[in-house]
Amino acid sequence: MFGLENIFGKKAEKIILSRDEIADFIKIDPEALRAFEESYSKHVINKDSLSDNFFAINAKQIANERKKYLISNIVADSSYLDAIIQRIVAELLDSAAVYVWDGKDDHFETFDSLPEDYIPVSNDEIKNLPESQRPELTGFRYKRDISEDAAGSILWAYKEYLKCKNPAKKRHLYEMFRQGLDIQDLDPITYKIIDRNITSMGYYLPPLIESVKKQKFFKVPATRVLKVPLPLLQLTRLEYMALTPTTMRIVDEFCYKVFDLKPGQEYFIKTGTYSSKFDFRNAHVVGEKEVQELGEYLLFIHYQALCMAHYDLSSRKQPIIYGVSTTTEWVVREYIQPEPDTKEIYYGLPLRPEYRIFVDFDSDEIIGCSPYWEPETMKKRFGRCEDSDDPDKVHDYIIYSAAEEELMAQYHKNIGSITENLQKMIPEINLTGQWSVDIMQNGNDFYIIDMAPAATSALKECVPAGKLKDLEEDWIPRIGK
Repeated sequence: MFGLENIFGKKAEKIILSRDEIADFIKIDPEALRAFEESYSKHVINKDSLSDNFFAINAKQIANERKKYLISNIVADSSYLDAIIQRIVAELLDSAAVYVWDGKDDHFETFDSLPEDYIPVSNDEIKNLPESQRPELTGFRYKRDISEDAAGSILWAYKEYLKCKNPAKKRHLYEMFRQGLDIQDLDPITYKIIDRNITSMGYYLPPLIESVKKQKFFKVPATRVLKVPLPLLQLTRLEYMALTPTTMRIVDEFCYKVFDLKPGQEYFIKTGTYSSKFDFRNAHVVGEKEVQELGEYLLFIHYQALCMAHYDLSSRKQPIIYGVSTTTEWVVREYIQPEPDTKEIYYGLPLRPEYRIFVDFDSDEIIGCSPYWEPETMKKRFGRCEDSDDPDKVHDYIIYSAAEEELMAQYHKNIGSITENLQKMIPEINLTGQWSVDIMQNGNDFYIIDMAPAATSALKECVPAGKLKDLEEDWIPRIGK
């Protein structure tokens, strides 16, 4: 089919069609789409080699890499190790809290998994294990990366930021504070500071659900939001590849139980603030093996996101990006199966119509609307950036271009009913400030899938001048609560 089966292979230079011409063929000919996707899968996605760019590696790749190269000693008494693992999982469960939305009703779950006379796993018990098998956490203890007072330095930067009058210095102090939240070790105080982040799903989802339950137009995927116990969250501050197999078993078994996972189901996973869906292999979990490994996927996604806040040590001119996963939460959601023949970008993300609506909850009004897959933004990203010749960007440019007309047709067809129904809900949602609301269309169903403060959301240019307000933040921890 015009050589599309070789477009990413050795004969790619013989393809004389432009990207836009290929998109036109794919749009009208299912056979052309099949040949194109098979070529992409064969020559790009299914390559065995890992990228040398850490931020281009996904959670499933790194899990397989660990299993190939991590050498672990054989433990003489496996029953002793198994008992330690089960006790630590029970300790973590005992301190866990989960917000649950099952698609019809919501509630909070806790797990009373320890008897009153329980004795926690001790350091001496852990030291009885070979070093390569020792866990880096229990339900009450955790390993630190460095010994400095993280809470003191972080709160100092925030206090100085609040007092400072010089704009440039004030900005620098704020960036020190926010970077520190992502790279410093955790303790009870820093955990409470991070838990103040209103961008995290556990903040906005419960009030949204209260309104969703009173109407019929919008749906929200079944969701479990976990407040990650501090010892487990501290693992995101340690070197991921150095974590022991015992630690990974604890993470996986804990997540399997706390998220009530089923081996035959598919899931969408994210931290409280970040799904890493731009490599959809991170977010989409399918098959018994992947469900069993879901915990370590969440751990890696969170760790990788926090690494964005580190200084660049790779000579790639990697910018310091803080806040991607400044959260105490992990989230597991039902996977909404796409309609047949839905095209895919970002390594498997279904390219469905999506809508970003900007809402002011103080004035109860919608202040802006945009297609989530806005054409100029998408084509610039895939076709006019420095890496636009990368095979993945070539693939996604062509697929998006083939889907653009239908995506925009759906947007214009449905935006009126979406805003009309959302406007009815706004007074019932107990939130303040300005937010973006993301809505995904799947067939005739409309799912509210995400929210974020408007001031930090992409596509905010659709809000009329003078309407958008700065984000007001309060990071001061409430001690004793």
